[in-house]
Amino acid sequence: MMKQVTKKQRSAVTAIRNSKGRFFGLYTKQGSVHNAQLVNETDNYITVYDRNLGKRVKLAKTSIDAVKIS
Repeated sequence: MMKQVTKKQRSAVTAIRNSKGRFFGLYTKQGSVHNAQLVNETDNYITVYDRNLGKRVKLAKTSIDAVKIS
């Protein structure tokens, strides 16, 4: 059973959706930081391409802490 997504996390996911293919800073509760681009979204997960790692990363929406879009 998945945790509930908070209002802050819903707002961050909405901002990610509205990024229109641009890269953004994605901060997780575990402390990792990704220079990311949205690839796919499901009900509970997002998949992003991490430019620094050079690969796709799948994250639970409940693990998102903040998003910074410049």
